[in-house]
Amino acid sequence: MIRNFLINILFSIPIWLIDLVYKFNKDVKRGFIFDSQSRMLFALMPKFDLHKIEDSEIPKIRNLINEKRKNLRLSNKTKKKVITKEHFIDTENNLKLREYIPYKTDNDNIILYFHGGGYVLNSIDTHNLTVSYFSEKLRTRIFSLAYGLSPENKYPHAMNQALSAIDWLAKNGNNIKNISLCGDSAGAHLAASVAHSLSNEQKENVHSQFLIYPMCDPSCASESIELFKDNYLLTKESMKWFWEKFKNNDEDNLKDTFNLLLFNPNKDFPKTIIVTAGFDPLSDEAEKYAFLLHQSGNYVKQLHYPSLFHGFAAMTRLKSANKAVNDFLLEYKKIL
Repeated sequence: MIRNFLINILFSIPIWLIDLVYKFNKDVKRGFIFDSQSRMLFALMPKFDLHKIEDSEIPKIRNLINEKRKNLRLSNKTKKKVITKEHFIDTENNLKLREYIPYKTDNDNIILYFHGGGYVLNSIDTHNLTVSYFSEKLRTRIFSLAYGLSPENKYPHAMNQALSAIDWLAKNGNNIKNISLCGDSAGAHLAASVAHSLSNEQKENVHSQFLIYPMCDPSCASESIELFKDNYLLTKESMKWFWEKFKNNDEDNLKDTFNLLLFNPNKDFPKTIIVTAGFDPLSDEAEKYAFLLHQSGNYVKQLHYPSLFHGFAAMTRLKSANKAVNDFLLEYKKIL
């Protein structure tokens, strides 16, 4: 309770005062200064050594994180009510889509959203405020998928569920060319893996993909993952743990729907926007993925926020994070 109280107080402290606290102790990497308000938030937040957690303890950790998310709001609320509807698209397997309907829509496209959490943590509930905010700002209906988590559901279970969700949306009056895929972190990986799968099968593909700091490379061997391996919310050890829980077997490493950097896109691949953060261990692999798409002649745009971190899109009460999210949503809206 005291921790939550202090964090809520943090959001009301003037930025100039927080900057003053770190004036002579700035965190500088690659020529950029880590956002001071984010840094102070990290100092107050609880730490989890995920890589030390046994499989049997994962459900308890999920519940703990869900409770903390309920008791501590890190995202801004919408200005007007966004209506939600639940759709059970596979009752036998309890597969659910949550639809978000903003007070006003101004395009015919819809978004299929996948939440982050390393394929192991989080849910459509932990990302409820984030997706509501996106829906309001984009003036677009969004469907958020409650896909099965690992290690109970290994690769490619979530991808197959996502493909089923696209089929369900298509059968319910939505042309696949009007569906945009969006996700953060593992959810961004899931979005890209779906687009890869459709491309590999030479099926009609989606309208676009918007990838927010995607996990791309299971080797965890980039320069950024070493440089930012600790102290920035997502750690190198946690990332390796996520990949291990998600992987079904070693052969998965050779598949381009698992390791995104193995993909050989054709020139008809969907328009892609990739969001990266300067203090994110995954920034280099996301940039490599962007370059891979660029090399093949596809439309790709990278939006880089050098002072921010992995996970900022769900923490819009931070002033710099809120500014960045509003900025990238404006860019997303241009291609919808």
